[in-house]
Amino acid sequence: MPSRSYDVRILTEDAVLIDRQVLVDLYTGFEKLLRFVGGLLYASSKKAGRLTARRMIEKGLLTRENALDMLLWSFTAGGYAERVTVERVEKGRGSTRIVLRVEGALLGSRLGKKKRPVDQPLVGYLAGWLEEVYGVRVDARETSCVAKGDPACRFEIKIHGEVEPDVGEGEVYERAGG
Repeated sequence: MPSRSYDVRILTEDAVLIDRQVLVDLYTGFEKLLRFVGGLLYASSKKAGRLTARRMIEKGLLTRENALDMLLWSFTAGGYAERVTVERVEKGRGSTRIVLRVEGALLGSRLGKKKRPVDQPLVGYLAGWLEEVYGVRVDARETSCVAKGDPACRFEIKIHGEVEPDVGEGEVYERAGG
């Protein structure tokens, strides 16, 4: 069973704090300027996820053995979601598929009346992080979104390669005090 007992200082060291609503406002501004904001933000966030994971690997904090556990812990501890539940972990021939139920997602829970899912930056970050750790292509997408009226946000992650996930179905990660 994953430990989820990491020290939050690993996230705040060399970091800046940005109010979540400010990030929502920035997204809304980009959305008005760029028709294809989702793809651009997905790609940019994927790079940010890769760079963050690389820094954590260099510090000796992140390995293949704790990749998903630390990712989901940091995702909630960092305020990108209030709660993440691992709904499914499916190992296939040459790939692994993980489905996450995400409650209180940074964008999905704060934006409404959208035609498409809005959490592309979050799924991009997740994909980039795992891609850096595992060294294989990782794709992620939001399959349902509260902002478009779905009952929950769901993220699907596909890892193209043989990995041994360090989380199991039913694992829950929650934001402390959230």
